[in-house]
Amino acid sequence: MVFKRFLGKRTLLLALMVGLMGALLVACGSDEESDSGDGEATTPTATEASGGGEATASATEAMQELSGSLNIEGSSTVAPYTRLAIEAFEAAHPDVTVTTGEIGSGGGITAFINKEVPIAAASRQIKQEEIDQAKAAGLDPFETTIFRDALAIVVHPSNTAVESLTFEQVAKIFAGEITNWSEVGGNDADIVLYTRNEESGTFAYLEEDVIQKALGKEAEYSADINKQANAPAGLTAVAGDPNGIFYAGLGNLSDIPAGAVRVIPIAKDDSSEAFEPSEATVASGDYPIARGLFYYTDGDPAQSSDPLVKAYIEFVLSPEGQAIGEEIGFLPVN
Repeated sequence: MVFKRFLGKRTLLLALMVGLMGALLVACGSDEESDSGDGEATTPTATEASGGGEATASATEAMQELSGSLNIEGSSTVAPYTRLAIEAFEAAHPDVTVTTGEIGSGGGITAFINKEVPIAAASRQIKQEEIDQAKAAGLDPFETTIFRDALAIVVHPSNTAVESLTFEQVAKIFAGEITNWSEVGGNDADIVLYTRNEESGTFAYLEEDVIQKALGKEAEYSADINKQANAPAGLTAVAGDPNGIFYAGLGNLSDIPAGAVRVIPIAKDDSSEAFEPSEATVASGDYPIARGLFYYTDGDPAQSSDPLVKAYIEFVLSPEGQAIGEEIGFLPVN
């Protein structure tokens, strides 16, 4: 009973105060209207001050949490990064689901052209014929460089006699012009070549930017190669073959146990020092087998009508997104 009485007195007091304040405001309002000369208020309403109803709606939309699903397909070189980036992105946006595959750069770009995925991951640049196909499908392919990467040349851990290779020797080995390890300082044993398959951007990169760059535009892979579906498969094959050789992006080396393969230092030429691939040697230009890694979208992702595409690419290029790539050996672009 005491509590109720207290509320009653308090309510009465508040009502009197509100009434008094209201009277004062009305009086002031009348004076201001008289001073204006035309009876109209000279100050904007709350809606006008905030920019109108559209501005209020925009602010509300900006505060809404992202939701929905996003699919990324393509390069197995980029895939280790994408998987880690997805974990962080989904943690920040619990109502978002992002999936990724690793069917190769060519497969990812084809899926993008066929409008099966909004983002294609590639370890090579899109070809002109692919650009033409995308445009014919009503797409505007846009390239975002997400990292720089070094291509590691790997052999079996027991292959220690070969201390290093030159850029040209790598080209000749995969072109089939050097076929025995003894030709490069190793044991007398036939070299077993492991490569990616044709869907891989790394397969194309090694042929176009290593073999053909060193040996001429007509040069190509040896006919005697063992094609692998993805980088982990090639690394695993070399880990079990004392005479094998393979290539993989730095990010892929974490896909197998440490020490399962040996990374060979590479020199630009006979007169240059050989370097192992790393962020530092790629940045300095000392390691000669380096390239860009890319995401392809329909138009500039910063202007995308798909909020998930826009937000995901922004995250990848953010300091946090770039730091994730650095942790697995990629060179940041920012």
